[in-house]
Amino acid sequence: MFQTLKTTDRFGEDWATRNSHLRLVRIPAEMCGREGAGPITEVQSVVRGTAHLPCDIKPPIPNDSVTLVVWYKNDVKPIYSLDSRGKVSEMGQHWKDSLVLEERSYFRTVTEPATLSIDNVQESDEALYRCRVDFKTSPTRNLKIKLSVIVPPQKPTVFDDRGTEVLSVAGPYQEGAELKLTCVVSGGRPEPGVKWWRDLTLVDSTDTSSGFDNVRNNQLRIPRLDRTHLNSVYTCEASNNNISQPVSTKVTIELELKPLSVSILSTQSPLSAFKEYELICESYGSRPAAQVTWWKDNVELKNAIQKVSADGNVTTSTLLFTPSIKDNGARLVCRASNLRIEGAFLEDVRKLNIFYLPRLRLELGSKMNPEDIEDGDDVYFECKVDANPSAYKVIWKHNNKQLQHNQKGGVILSHKALALQSVKKTQAGNYTCVASNVEGDGESNTVILKVMYKPLCRPDQKKVFGVARGEHARVMCEVDAFPPPDDFKWNFNNSADSMEIGSNRYQNSLSLSLSTLSYTPVNEMDYGTVMCWASNTAGRQRDPCVFHIIPAGKPDLPYNCSVYNVTVTSLDVECMEAFDGGQPQRFQIEAYDELSRMLLVNRTSRKPAFILEDLMPGSALKIFIYAYNSKGKSDSITLDGYTLKVAAKQTGSEVPFAVTSIVLIIVVASVVLVTCTVIVFGVLRVRSSSSARSPNITSIGFKDKSKTASSAHAMYDPDDNNPDIIPSSKDADYQLVADGAKPMTENTIQTLGRPSEITPSAFQVNYQGVPLGVASNGDLYENYKNVYHQPPDEKTFKELGVRYPSLEPVVGYVPADQSSIAPGGGLVPLHREVISVRTPLMANQQESCV
Repeated sequence: MFQTLKTTDRFGEDWATRNSHLRLVRIPAEMCGREGAGPITEVQSVVRGTAHLPCDIKPPIPNDSVTLVVWYKNDVKPIYSLDSRGKVSEMGQHWKDSLVLEERSYFRTVTEPATLSIDNVQESDEALYRCRVDFKTSPTRNLKIKLSVIVPPQKPTVFDDRGTEVLSVAGPYQEGAELKLTCVVSGGRPEPGVKWWRDLTLVDSTDTSSGFDNVRNNQLRIPRLDRTHLNSVYTCEASNNNISQPVSTKVTIELELKPLSVSILSTQSPLSAFKEYELICESYGSRPAAQVTWWKDNVELKNAIQKVSADGNVTTSTLLFTPSIKDNGARLVCRASNLRIEGAFLEDVRKLNIFYLPRLRLELGSKMNPEDIEDGDDVYFECKVDANPSAYKVIWKHNNKQLQHNQKGGVILSHKALALQSVKKTQAGNYTCVASNVEGDGESNTVILKVMYKPLCRPDQKKVFGVARGEHARVMCEVDAFPPPDDFKWNFNNSADSMEIGSNRYQNSLSLSLSTLSYTPVNEMDYGTVMCWASNTAGRQRDPCVFHIIPAGKPDLPYNCSVYNVTVTSLDVECMEAFDGGQPQRFQIEAYDELSRMLLVNRTSRKPAFILEDLMPGSALKIFIYAYNSKGKSDSITLDGYTLKVAAKQTGSEVPFAVTSIVLIIVVASVVLVTCTVIVFGVLRVRSSSSARSPNITSIGFKDKSKTASSAHAMYDPDDNNPDIIPSSKDADYQLVADGAKPMTENTIQTLGRPSEITPSAFQVNYQGVPLGVASNGDLYENYKNVYHQPPDEKTFKELGVRYPSLEPVVGYVPADQSSIAPGGGLVPLHREVISVRTPLMANQQESCV
C-alpha cells in the first residue's frame, strides 16, 4: 500500500520549490521510517561515481540553530553525525561508521542544501537514507533520501550476419549487398537502451532482449549498400542513465564497388587486315581497381598493357591489335571487371569493319546430322561467302584437292553448294571452299565429313600364331570403323567343331578399336582358326578377321642372301626373312676364315642384316646364317665372302713426266679400248660359267689346304687371267642347288671324291610341335608377322644349342656337336643352300638370285 507524501513543511513553505532539483516519489508506507511518513528524495549515482545526498539543515525560524545532524541507512543505525552540542568547535564534531562508509563520505554544510557526499559509490551503497536534524528550539526534522546506484552496461560487441565479431571494420561488402550488424550489450542496471547512430543521426533505436538475463541487442539492417556507405562510420551506443557518458563501439563500413564506366578511346574504321593498331580503353569508379580485358568474339586478347592511377580509381589498358581477315564484323569488346563482385563488369563494344580477303563459312545442310551419315546417303554442303569486296569465283576442295563437277559420279557443284549423291566412305575427309576477289583468295573453315561404315579388318595384322600346348597366346583383333566399335565377338573353328568364345576370355579396348583374346591350347583339337567380328552403329562386320592358331615350330631359314659393300676390312650381309614358326625369331651369323678355319664373327640380330668389320685385308671367309626362336633353329645358309687387298706400294725413283696434249689423247683412247674389251670378255665368261654349273650339287665347304690355297692364290693373284672386273668369290668347283633339286648327301660327296665341307655347329632341340617346311606354308606364310623382343641371354643360347655371339675370333675353334664332324676334319654339309650374289661395285642392286 502506498500513501501520498506531503510536500510542505510545517511552516507552509513549498519544500519541492526549495528543492526543485530533487524528485518526489511515492514509496510504501512501511518504508517511511520510525518517524512516520514524509517526502522521499530520490538520488541517483553511477558505480564508482560520487553521490550527493541532500539534507535541509536551515532552521525553520530565525535565531534558531542546528545542534545535531544524524544520518541513518535503512533506519537501522546511525552511519554519520555532526554534533554541535557543547560547542566543541565552531564546525561541530563529525563522526562516521568506518565499516559502512569508510573514508568515502563527508557531510558538507556550506552548500545549499547541505549534502552528504559519498565517493566511489558501490552497489552496496544503494539504500534508503534518513537525515535527522535537531534544532535548539524548533522540532526535529527528518528527511528521507533514496539512493539508487546505477550500474553502466558493458561496452557493446558488434557481430556480422555470419556471427563473426567486428572489431573496427565491417566487410568488405559488395556494392548492392545487404548489411546486417547486430550490437549486443550485456550488464547494466537498470537495463540499458541500445541505439545505432551514423555520425550524428540516429539510425535505429529499437532494441530487444536476446533471451538471456541482462542482455539486450539491436540489429542494424541496410537492405542495399551503395557508394554513399563507403567508409561510413556506424556507432552502437548503450546507456541506462543521464549521468555518465554512454558506452559505444564504432564500425567503419568497407565496400567493394563496381566500375562506373568503361570506354574505348581510340578506334579507327575501317581497319586494314594484318596492320597493327594501338587501341586504348579506360575505366574508373571500381574499388579495388578494375581489371580491364579485351575480347574479340568471346576470345580474350592477351597482348594488352594495363596501368592504374595513383588513387586506384582509373584503369587504362592499351591493346596492340592486328586484325585478320576473319575479324570483319567481329565484336571488339573492352571489359572492365571487379573480380571480387560476381557479374560486376561493364563493356564497351565496337563492331570491326575490316578490308580483307574473302571470308567463308562452310556448313553441312541444315537438316543433316553430321554424326549420322552412312555409306550411301546424300550429303549437301553450303558455302557462305563473306567478302569485301564480293567474290567472283568459288571452288571446292576435298582433302586439299580441287573437286570437279561430275554429275554421273554423283558430284554436283554450284557457286555456293556442293552435293554428294550416294556418298562413299572414300569421300569422307576434309572439305573446304575457296572464294576469290580482287584482294586474293580466301579459304573457308574445314568441315570434316564423317561417313559411318561397318568395321573392316585392319591390314598388316599378325594372323598366324605358333603356340605350344599349355602356352599362353594373346591374339589381337584390330578393325577400322566409324564410329568406333561398340562390341566384339569371337568364334573358334577347326575341322571338327565351331563354337563361340565366351566374353570372359577376351578383353575389348573399344577406344582403340581393339579386342585381345587370351588363348591357351591344351590338346590337338584346340588348334584351328579364331575369328572376330566387331559391330558399331552402322552394323556388324561383314567379313570376320581370321587368325590361325598353329603348333609353334622352328623358323624357316632366311633366303635371298647377299654380300655387298665389300671393302678392305669389312663387308655387309643381308637376307630376306622367312616364316618365323609362329614365334619371335632372331638371326645369327658365323664367319670363319677359310684358310685357318678360325671363327672371326659370331653375332645375332633382330633383322637378317649384318655388318662385318675389323677383318683382315685379303681374307677369304665362309659365312653361315640361320634363324632361331624358342622352339629351335632353322637350317643354315652358306655364303662365301672376302675382303679386298691393300694396294701394293710402288718402288723406284720418281721420273719427271710432262703431260702433253698428244699423251693425254693416247691415254684416253687406251682406257676406252681396254674398258670395252673387258666388258665384252666378261659377258662371254659369265655365260660360259653359267652353262657349266650343275644344279644338283650341295653348298660349298672347306676344301683341303692345298686346293684351298691354290684357289685363294688364283682369286687374289694380281696376274690372274680372269678378265672379270669383279673378282669371283667362288672357286672352280662352285655349285648351287637348283629349286626342286635333291641335295647331295655326305656319301654322295665322298663317292665323288670330294672332302666334307664345313657347316655351323648344329644344335639339338627337343621340339614337340609340328614343324613346317620352307615352302609349305601357303597363305599362312604370306601373312606371317614378326614381333621382336629383347635378345636372349647366354643361357638361352646354350639351351637352344646356338653359339653365344661374340666379336672376338676363336682360335682353334671346334664345333660343339662333334658328331657332325666328317672324317678328315670336315663338317657335315647342309642339305640345301640358297645363294645370292651381288656385285660389290653396284651397292644394293641385285645382280642374281638363285
